[in-house]
Amino acid sequence: MPRLPASLLRHAHAIDPLLPLLLRVCRDLPSARNELRWLREHAAANANTTSANTSARTKPINLDHLCLERSRGKPLQYILGNQPFGEVDILCKPGVLIPRPETESYTSHLAHLLLPNNNKYAPLFPPTPRSPPFRILDLCTGTGCIPLLLHALLSPPNQHPASPQLPLSLTGVDISPKAISLATKNLHWNIKHGHLAHSAAEQVRFVTGDILCDDDTARDFANHDGQQRNFDILISNPPYISPGAFATTTARSVRNYEPRLALVPPPPPKYTRARDPSGINAESIEGATARAIDAGDVFYPQLLATAKAVNAKIALFEVADLAQAERVMSMVWRSGGWDGGDIWRDWLGGRSGEEEFVLIEGKRVGVVGEGNGRAVVCWRGGAGRWIGRG
Repeated sequence: MPRLPASLLRHAHAIDPLLPLLLRVCRDLPSARNELRWLREHAAANANTTSANTSARTKPINLDHLCLERSRGKPLQYILGNQPFGEVDILCKPGVLIPRPETESYTSHLAHLLLPNNNKYAPLFPPTPRSPPFRILDLCTGTGCIPLLLHALLSPPNQHPASPQLPLSLTGVDISPKAISLATKNLHWNIKHGHLAHSAAEQVRFVTGDILCDDDTARDFANHDGQQRNFDILISNPPYISPGAFATTTARSVRNYEPRLALVPPPPPKYTRARDPSGINAESIEGATARAIDAGDVFYPQLLATAKAVNAKIALFEVADLAQAERVMSMVWRSGGWDGGDIWRDWLGGRSGEEEFVLIEGKRVGVVGEGNGRAVVCWRGGAGRWIGRG
């Protein structure tokens, strides 16, 4: 990382003595000034809360201390305690992955495609009193940001009381009890502050589970109230960074402060013995899988197996880049049972202009949006029409 010019540091200090601290991580003056403003507002809000609560034992947050923490690389979201994520506000705590704008982009895009005013084949209308709930399963849910944003977009809190209420059921699963606790807190926080409809309290749930365990527990995620049910959509932002990439290309603040468990998969042989829909012989998994599956791709065979176990009609998996997207799409075709697939890039919008395609396992795959490859989407049968395909 290049050194900051002394003239820039002097200029920043002349504006505010705390700005040079923030320049260490922001690297440019406009960004540093924005962060200083947010930190100052956070410190002032905390001081007001502390003074209003005379029984509080916590000392007011010191702005100098906040800036020092930030200068050492601590993520701003952990300092401020939250991150806007589309229509919802996500509380953030150390030990749980911070939501990314790219995740917000494909989540919002998915909801946009599912809404009936954007797609005459939308699956969510017309709802009737006997309509079964539209069920979405989010694996590796973390803060719960994906199901919470989907609920906010598919069943907005500001709907007219006479408007048809969408029957939804969203389940978030994570191996980390800390993540499930925070996701549940985010659910109630967003209902309390009007970002989610009150129906979310009944329609969204978070449960602890390990999707990489050796026994077949995929269907347990679909079991609710003693009944076995399928899911319409399975979505996941799993750990997908290889150990080598984590050590060499991941930002230092991410390595030092965010949970490795949510970023880096375990070694391939440990978790892929039970079933491997990517086409690798499970009996020779100890040697073959380690060679055939990239160290960052460990979760995807199990995610595909889970999607089949719960009869998901659409599956969406976040990936690191276009190269990983193509590897995962290859697994999709080799696993069988899927009728179509796309790769979504970082930033998604309308399908204007000439569409891009790539050939993977001899099949055409659409590449949508701008930026790097960010998600793999696959569907069965007529479900492609839900997202404007098929």
